[in-house]
Amino acid sequence: MFRFLVRKSVSRRLVLSGLLVILSGFLLLSLPISQLPTSQASISDHLFTAVSLVCVTGLSTQAVINTYNTFGQIICIILMQLGGLGLMSLIGFIIFKAGKQISLVDKLALQESLNREDASNFKHFLSTIFRYTFIIEGIGALLFCFRFIPMMGFKKGVFTSIFMAVSAFCNAGFDNLGTSSLQLYADDPLINLTVAMLIILGGIGFSVWFDIKRNVDSLKLSLTSKWHKRFYKRLSLHTRIVLLMTAILISFGTITTFILEYNNPATIGNFPIWQKIMASFFQAVTMRTAGFSTIDYSVAKPATLLLFMVQMFIGGSPGGTAGGIKTTTFLVVILYLYNEVQNARYTNFMNRTFPPHLTRRAMVIFIVFFLTFMTGLLGLSITDPEAPFLLLVFEVVSALGTVGVTANLTPVISHSGQVILMFLMFMGRIGPLTILLSLTEKKNKTKKTYKYAEANLLVG
Repeated sequence: MFRFLVRKSVSRRLVLSGLLVILSGFLLLSLPISQLPTSQASISDHLFTAVSLVCVTGLSTQAVINTYNTFGQIICIILMQLGGLGLMSLIGFIIFKAGKQISLVDKLALQESLNREDASNFKHFLSTIFRYTFIIEGIGALLFCFRFIPMMGFKKGVFTSIFMAVSAFCNAGFDNLGTSSLQLYADDPLINLTVAMLIILGGIGFSVWFDIKRNVDSLKLSLTSKWHKRFYKRLSLHTRIVLLMTAILISFGTITTFILEYNNPATIGNFPIWQKIMASFFQAVTMRTAGFSTIDYSVAKPATLLLFMVQMFIGGSPGGTAGGIKTTTFLVVILYLYNEVQNARYTNFMNRTFPPHLTRRAMVIFIVFFLTFMTGLLGLSITDPEAPFLLLVFEVVSALGTVGVTANLTPVISHSGQVILMFLMFMGRIGPLTILLSLTEKKNKTKKTYKYAEANLLVG
């Protein structure tokens, strides 16, 4: 199987490796050894769960706690970890640790999988990713232990803490606590803030971690006040944009949720003021593709759901565990549209000019993502016409953005609708553009460099 993958191109290798992990996870979860004696899950339920785990989405037709025993939940943890870090990065890590050389094609596959600009020094990069991932998840699990061990006992408390830490960092949205996500813990600052911390760290991207760490290490070597003042400017443009967009989107989501749901007794209306702020902040963070919830979205106001969908569509940042079109893509598209309106020649930001190929790629990603969303919405409208349209839109955006929140629609959706959701989750995790390239690359082996006579066309 590995030789079969090696012969494939970069984009096809990413797609096939994802399908391979899903198939393996599905077979393992379908075994009786993975399930509780009282499990009511069907074969389609196991497949849906496997897709959602590997695509780190969080949508499920059957609750984990009611379906899988300890062994099955360990399989769930492994699938979430593979989905969060990427199978290609794991393969590369194993190859490097075995002392083998990795080919240029493999490096390109890893580069595409991790959204890196270059293919240099992968051995150190991958080792650092895995080390920091396990450190951050370990810290998160330790914090969860303070809550779950007193509630569940040592063994179950530790296992639940590990499950939650991996799920939150990988932006997977799964839990083994019950059937209502974290709604029972809406007033618990430890659970809310720890989950939010893990979601943000997993969603900002690995390259941002390394850039911040590199500059912090340099900062420790310099005690001059001027250096301290220049710290933010010394960060790479990518890091500064990611941090800025993350802060803006979380602030926007917190404020709008707080205002719109302030008097809604079905969500946060009956909470004390501090809990309203915490719940609003948590929803803003989880809409970045995490999938946890501390309120019931089926009773949220339509305007709130609409703004949630905008946040889910944008998603997290490149090179991390989040989905969506990514914050950087969204920024480039907005800047491009603004400059077109202003009749500006170049797309500029922070005293830098984005090259034309970058703006073209951002526009293509946005358009392909939107067309995929519309196709999925059309399909779901046909298979489940009785469901409220707004909730169908919410479900489609959640699946494609690998967010995993639902307005209680996933468990009751039709089997045909589940197939569409699985397709959307896979598209959202691998990337619609990557899948499109994998299907059309043979036709595009020879680049079309010829040019015809120019033609004018009325548009707009």
